[in-house]
Amino acid sequence: MPKPDVDRRLLFVISYHHACNDGALMALVAILPILLDQMDLSYSEIGLLGLGLMITVVVQLVVGRVADRMLSRYLLEIGAALMAVSFLIIPLVQDFLGLFLAVIFMRVGASFYHPVGISWISRRYEGPYLDTALGVQSGIGNLGVIVALASSGFIGDHFGWQVPCLIWSGLNIIAVCGGLLLSDGTTKRDEGPTRTSHQTSVKDTLARIGVLAAPIATGGALYQVTTYYGPLNLTTMHGWTVGSADLIFAFWIGMGTITSYYFGALSARFGRMRILKTAYLVSSFAMFALFLISEWYLIVPVLLLFGSLLFLTYPALFALLTEVTGEQERGTAFGIVFGYQLGGGAAVVYACGLVADIADDPSFAFVITGALSLMSLLGIMYWGRASGSGD
Repeated sequence: MPKPDVDRRLLFVISYHHACNDGALMALVAILPILLDQMDLSYSEIGLLGLGLMITVVVQLVVGRVADRMLSRYLLEIGAALMAVSFLIIPLVQDFLGLFLAVIFMRVGASFYHPVGISWISRRYEGPYLDTALGVQSGIGNLGVIVALASSGFIGDHFGWQVPCLIWSGLNIIAVCGGLLLSDGTTKRDEGPTRTSHQTSVKDTLARIGVLAAPIATGGALYQVTTYYGPLNLTTMHGWTVGSADLIFAFWIGMGTITSYYFGALSARFGRMRILKTAYLVSSFAMFALFLISEWYLIVPVLLLFGSLLFLTYPALFALLTEVTGEQERGTAFGIVFGYQLGGGAAVVYACGLVADIADDPSFAFVITGALSLMSLLGIMYWGRASGSGD
């Protein structure tokens, strides 16, 4: 049996990579209002940048299959290294084409964390400790996003939009160096081939988890649309500064970070299915509310309620996934799941960009995702009854 301090060290390494991975992605989103002005981007082009997530969908599946055959701690470091390089390239671009190509490269790097990091946690932790570990890594990942969202717009406004990119490149370099150092000796029971020689096909895995496609895709869309168009809506339609708009949405993620840390306890008390049903219902209400309001004293409580529940859906869905998949297919399963999440999010972000251009109003994106959240609620209720997991 591994020592508890080794398990904690491994969880820290994986979680820090999550913070650097998602924080870097959010840093780019946070400076989009600045790029919208300086590069004269349209809402459709913003949506097209979101569509770059489709690259992640494909690469994640490949990385997941590799992790199933031969899990290696070096896969995490490859992803972080690619992220670091991409954020050194982005400050050099001058137009939308250069930005789009740099974002595609960034998306390749971002493809490594989830199928490797999450499947690694699912191998190492079991039972109630799995829910706790998933909640912790999710919370620390959200913490990285909060830091990026709260600081990148402000730094970009005062020191130039290139500076946040350089900062997050440096943090990913630290992730590579620290990960190689701290994960040494933690992986002997996890690295290498899976503990069973049976290798399932992608088709078999897809059949087992396909029923979760809609709620997982909607979860990705709720996150992506809110982060892409929430600050844009406040800056372009209501005159907010970039720093203020980013900060208020950082509060949204902050509340999600707090509740994510307590997912294990909340899951034991209320059940994963009940959490999911409540989260999608509240998310739908929040999306329609954000379409209608712009005053900070109304937005803040809505975002806090929204964030406190939306970010619980991710560890809840990942935990449910471990119930219907075997250890030998976890990398593939999580690669597919995050393909649903990012692919669904990318498609909706792009569609919302087209609608925003037609209406000349980015807030219409919230109506689309509000309707999707209601549909996912119905899907979760149906799956709960069909599987006998009503609560």
